[in-house]
Amino acid sequence: MKVLITGATGLVGSALIEKIITQTDYQVSILTRSPNKENAKFTNILNVYKWDIDQNFIDPRALENVDVIINLAGEGIANRRWSEEQKERIYNSRIQGTKLLVKQLQKNQIFPKIFINASAIGFYGSQNDKELTEKDPGGDDFLATVCQDWENTLLTAKLNQTQKYILRLGLVLSEKGGALAKMLPAFKAGIAGKLGAGTQYMSWIHLEDLTSQILFLMQNKPKGNLFNCVSPSPMTNNEFTKSLGAQLKRPTFFPAPKLLLKTALGEMSQLLLASQKVLPKEFMANGYEFSYPSLEQALSELLKKDKKGEKNLTYYQWIDKPPQEVFPFFSEASNLETITPDFLGFKILNKSTASIKTGTIINYKLKLHGIPLKWKTEILDFQQDKFFIDNQIKGPYKKWLHKHSFVPYRKGTLIIDDITYKLPLGKIGHLFAGHFVAKDVQKIFTFRQNTLKKVFK
Repeated sequence: MKVLITGATGLVGSALIEKIITQTDYQVSILTRSPNKENAKFTNILNVYKWDIDQNFIDPRALENVDVIINLAGEGIANRRWSEEQKERIYNSRIQGTKLLVKQLQKNQIFPKIFINASAIGFYGSQNDKELTEKDPGGDDFLATVCQDWENTLLTAKLNQTQKYILRLGLVLSEKGGALAKMLPAFKAGIAGKLGAGTQYMSWIHLEDLTSQILFLMQNKPKGNLFNCVSPSPMTNNEFTKSLGAQLKRPTFFPAPKLLLKTALGEMSQLLLASQKVLPKEFMANGYEFSYPSLEQALSELLKKDKKGEKNLTYYQWIDKPPQEVFPFFSEASNLETITPDFLGFKILNKSTASIKTGTIINYKLKLHGIPLKWKTEILDFQQDKFFIDNQIKGPYKKWLHKHSFVPYRKGTLIIDDITYKLPLGKIGHLFAGHFVAKDVQKIFTFRQNTLKKVFK
């Protein structure tokens, strides 16, 4: 199945790509304004094509034999204060983008099996404590108008037998970005509180559930067009604030009065003050099971690494050979020297077993910014042709856990490097060295990926 995604570098798009390539064998393509910049994270995995809404241009190769289109593109609604010019950008980026896709499909007589288009619960406007389902009418404010026009652009389009789905997204919660990431600094500092009266409802969804819902639509093709992408447990802002404060063990005694928000943000303050008690009736009726139905569950999972002072980095690469041919290269410790850049001065000193297996201890030396260091790791688990996990026993990090996975994908191997690390000195260590660590690791994996291309060419 060929899947084409727009808005692929955003919070939702990036997470969706990760889910598709790790849980399915679908071929993923993306449309972007800057094709040469968008493939760094997913080396050799994605087909990247150019489009330009302002120029009414789409690379026609992107639409060839496409089975599913997932349109997530749109100017961020909270990027900047809503001037008339910014409101026009918000509107046009959504409506014109969808129109361009529809026009090109009709022009080339290409009709995908499924067309999924984003929208938002802003469709409903502010409706106090009324429970809202997909059958309720829309509101009449700016965001409601944008969402209604956005949805109608697809729903009224003539695309033969294409199944159309509209995703009305709630507040998407993720530790990787979005609203939660913007909230955390104030909450951690203990200077957060309710917004306005705090009685307005917030309809939210864990990013994991959102991407699972999109995959659910693709794989189950339920009837209907409209789907609220929210959890079954909407909360008032006051409840949300207390729950987040409790998870972080911080006070929430500093409210932001309604007048202050309106003065600071103008019309954009409706993002924080509108009340939308939205329910996912259609997903529940079609048998979707939530991984994180309650806010407590969602926040607990999202903040577990943060509360431990841990960070996570993930890298992907596709090799055009099966795992049985790729895995042996990595299971030979000496090959780690081949795929490590010279500036690290990496050298294997010894290992406790002739071949790597569960329990193997490896000693090696390296340099970090010119400082010579010794590093000792233990292989915690080793599954032939599938994965192995190495854990730092002694070294520069307080924690360094690296899982190397080898997943069959498109008749080749998807290599996934998932790293969880923690720096010495806790928050102070991350404050002063976190940026440099992330930058160094990126350099290492860029070198590694380029080397592997040559090894397995």
